[in-house]
Amino acid sequence: MRFAVATLALLFAFSAPAPARAARLAPLLAQMRAASGPIWSAHIDAVVDITDGEIVTRAHIEASGDRLALHRCLNDLCLGRFYHGDAADDLTLNGAPIATPHVTSSEPALLLVLSHAFLRPGFRGSLSLLPSELGPGAAIDVRAPGIAPFTIRVRRNGLIARAVIGSTTYGFFDYRKVAALHLPARILRDGKPYLSFHHIRILDTPFIDPHPLSLAFAAAPVVLAWRPRARLPVVDCSIDGKPLRCLIDSGNSGLSMTLALAERLHLEPIGTFEVRGIGRYLTELVAAPPLQIGSATLSKASYVVLPDLEGTRYDVVLGTDFLASARVTIDGPHRRVIVDPPSPIAPSRGIPLRFLSLVPTVPVMLAKTPSQLLIDTGDESTINLGSDFFHRHPSLFRIVQSRSVRGVGGSSVERLGRIAEVTLGSLHLANLAIGATEHLHSAGDGHIGSGLMARFVVTFDYAHDRIEFARP
Repeated sequence: MRFAVATLALLFAFSAPAPARAARLAPLLAQMRAASGPIWSAHIDAVVDITDGEIVTRAHIEASGDRLALHRCLNDLCLGRFYHGDAADDLTLNGAPIATPHVTSSEPALLLVLSHAFLRPGFRGSLSLLPSELGPGAAIDVRAPGIAPFTIRVRRNGLIARAVIGSTTYGFFDYRKVAALHLPARILRDGKPYLSFHHIRILDTPFIDPHPLSLAFAAAPVVLAWRPRARLPVVDCSIDGKPLRCLIDSGNSGLSMTLALAERLHLEPIGTFEVRGIGRYLTELVAAPPLQIGSATLSKASYVVLPDLEGTRYDVVLGTDFLASARVTIDGPHRRVIVDPPSPIAPSRGIPLRFLSLVPTVPVMLAKTPSQLLIDTGDESTINLGSDFFHRHPSLFRIVQSRSVRGVGGSSVERLGRIAEVTLGSLHLANLAIGATEHLHSAGDGHIGSGLMARFVVTFDYAHDRIEFARP
């Protein structure tokens, strides 16, 4: 008899109409909030091991609601990413957020599960209780704009047992009490280890979104003349009162300095970094005092030490970390650099930038062949293609000359010629010099260098992911 009653109750649960399930949803959500605590509003700081196949990496996580900053190191290569809502930014060496195209809707979905933000009052999405035929406990379907829909299975005590996002199942285990919260210390992905949390703590301070380095202006704009005989935008600067030469290099993903300068400033290594250019190698990181550039001061920052800069006409390379802190115009025809504070108003003109590996690229039509080229003010070439792209399109130009070239990481051979037509935004350029370099590690299909940009007034507006080419 008891079996028959239980069976009838189970059938009733499976066949319960949607209004009945909706009526049971509210108390279930209240139970989940009471069981977990207000995870969605807490400022969580943790160290976590991330397992990808056979590789385990240690990461630092700082999160609040659907905002999460992750710094992850694999051997000597450290990367950062900032998730916010349904979007994500890559983080430079000094923590500046740069919009990334490489984010799937499943990543924000997992963040929504981890943060319990779907339980937060005012959640912009829909929740619905599902029939329980999938196993013990309740199942909830969660949907939010721009985020992959997912299903969570809730234990009888109100804690999440697992989440299914697309074809992937995440299991939540080893809950522990941290302040007023219940947090899982171990998460499996499709039954295998994925996340293991260590040293979880709740901070009383507000969560601060990652932001560019501080660039303080005594007066704006800052107008800097190129150094005499410089073929690239090299300007005067200083660190700790020592006069230096700074290259404004949009092809550099952070900040760099020569080994001689690091030794001259008596800077001790604080870590290592993998450098990629024509070749690749590991080098050291140092923390340097504030840098003065005209009447502007860039705050204390980490720099990559580049031994192969020795013998060049500059001591410091100012890349993405500097360009993200300001609105920078490189006026090639008048041989000057103009630095302004970032504008709060989005420009109506210019070309959208797509950042790959923290450096800016733009779509360029090479004759009738589409390409995505890195904007590289540190490259003297007009257009310099990567060998892989050129080998896929060998008829782009006829090789008339070859020469040896040096770059970050080593030396190579560049094959030179001319291309009949190039289209860059609204610009149509004819009969341009072009080359292709063997072993060139580029964020895109190649580079647009200062040889082309010297003809224009080029404004970098990283705050709005745009670049403008204007005729002088």
